[in-house]
Amino acid sequence: MEMRISKTMFKEYTRCPRVCALDDIYMKKLNTHVSPFANDEYFDILETLHLMFDEETGEDLIDITDPQHEALLPYYQQLEDYAMEVAKRKFGNNIIHNIDVKKQKSFNFFDNYNHEYYCYLDGFQETDDEVRVFEVKATTSKKFQTLGPVIKNRQYSIFECKDNIMKISNEVEMSDEKFISNYQKLFDRYSDCGKYVYDLAIERYFIEKSCEQFHIYQNKKFTYYLVVLNSDYTFDGKYVDGKMAYKPDQNGQEIVTFINLTDVTSQCLIDIKFNHRRLQKYLEDLKVNDYQLGEFCRRKKKDQCLFYKICWEKVLNEGSILEYLGLHHGFRDELNNRIEPLDLINKGYYTIDSIPRKWLNRKNNVIQRDCYDNNVEFIHFAKILRGIDTLKYPLYYLDFESFNSPLPRFKGEHPYQQSLFQYSLHIEKSPGQCDFDKDHQDFLASDFDDHRIELVSKLINDIDLKNGGTVIVYNKNFEYERIKELMKLFPQYKDQLENINKHMFDLLYLIMNNKEFYLDLGFPIEDAAIINYYNNKLHGSYSIKKVLPLFSDLTYQGMEIANGTEAITAYASFKNLLPVELEKVKENLRKYCKQDTWAMYVILMGLKKKVGLI
Repeated sequence: MEMRISKTMFKEYTRCPRVCALDDIYMKKLNTHVSPFANDEYFDILETLHLMFDEETGEDLIDITDPQHEALLPYYQQLEDYAMEVAKRKFGNNIIHNIDVKKQKSFNFFDNYNHEYYCYLDGFQETDDEVRVFEVKATTSKKFQTLGPVIKNRQYSIFECKDNIMKISNEVEMSDEKFISNYQKLFDRYSDCGKYVYDLAIERYFIEKSCEQFHIYQNKKFTYYLVVLNSDYTFDGKYVDGKMAYKPDQNGQEIVTFINLTDVTSQCLIDIKFNHRRLQKYLEDLKVNDYQLGEFCRRKKKDQCLFYKICWEKVLNEGSILEYLGLHHGFRDELNNRIEPLDLINKGYYTIDSIPRKWLNRKNNVIQRDCYDNNVEFIHFAKILRGIDTLKYPLYYLDFESFNSPLPRFKGEHPYQQSLFQYSLHIEKSPGQCDFDKDHQDFLASDFDDHRIELVSKLINDIDLKNGGTVIVYNKNFEYERIKELMKLFPQYKDQLENINKHMFDLLYLIMNNKEFYLDLGFPIEDAAIINYYNNKLHGSYSIKKVLPLFSDLTYQGMEIANGTEAITAYASFKNLLPVELEKVKENLRKYCKQDTWAMYVILMGLKKKVGLI
């Protein structure tokens, strides 16, 4: 069957031989000829969502629902508009660009099997002797700026930037192995930078094949730019006609940066041509035979294959080998040879007990195995007791919600900066004395405008540390870094905010571990290094939603807002809701955030029961 193959379809179909066949089955089942990969816009929004949301929580972001798509699409579209405004200022006004994908400049070609390959360009400009292609991505320049070795505490980038255009530096010593290894990452289609290079290289391949087939633009030089958000840009907070006015900031930085990847993508074309030939064979064969799993599956990565659950079915059950902590380090056999997890799975090692005990070279994995084999839980009483003893009352259980918009919305913010709009706070004045309603304080922005100063003012009033106390959070880095950002934004509150950070304690130190914390408490390194608590029902994860059911029947199931992704979507919808709808959404946000802080209190109480304190 002749097919129309988009750029995204090309990328996905060349992952491995099974994707084409599985997609064919999927389309036949739905009685459609439209592949889920045909919608490039979907994958652009998915990428944006991953960048906006903290992946460390472990929440599944592979499937975005319609409300999330609708909430986030305007940000991607606005980014394209602003990017092309900057491009026009720099390169001239005759750039073809349109929010409606179907109205964008497009290229297509046909192969020997009459399959049509096509792509739409975010920006296209033709001059007398040159054609410029612009591909806008909702990522930031930072990952390219930091691509390079760190030598004597100094970052050396393989890129240089001049007049807001980045390119491979002429001064890079490519004979140096440290630079070579970083440079090669550009050609790894799954690396943080390489995936964008590969995407643009496919676009280039389609364009060149089209030009060759239809004899167009034959004598013109093509330049290929990746356009990304400038991580160094600081918004001054100025709006014009209700829209953010992204003029150059006080340091002359533009909202976007152009990365000239013409030479780099040129080196990718041989591989893409080879992948094209493989794809033609995949389309002809459409075989769903078992195929070995590999890095291309991208398990738990931003670009995880949509058919991941089908191919990994045998290892997605309870008691899976995937539950081993530190799995990415692999195991060691009798000869001390490292064995990679993927190799084991491909050889049929699917469960925790399928791994020979003598291969478990990490104490935490031995603990997990003992819990699994004997159906018991592990508790390090001494560490938990000593950790709890460091807590000073009152205890303030704190949780933030933030919106890290790709485009900065308020004064002083950078692209993707976590902009706080909500917090919840439960206060345990003395051991066991905390009421779900009476001892709760919170803040929620009344609308989509800037309410950060109100949040800060109420926060430092609600957390009264004059006589000491402990601010308890779950996964400390997030709240700690948000407080540091607030200190920079509002220096008049620096001392009070800094005091909150000084009194901050991560509940994960008690449940999971923190080696340095327990070394400071005098534990020997063998004890300090191991986990404090394990139960088979954790399945290798210490996310709050996995831990909570072990200590309570409290659940997030059935809540209108039940995870961070939905909280982001709810807040993003503020500006589009009628007053009655807005109040309902705000009520649901309050319930969700309130449950997070109450869950911390419940978990701590549960731990105290486990170790006999209550």
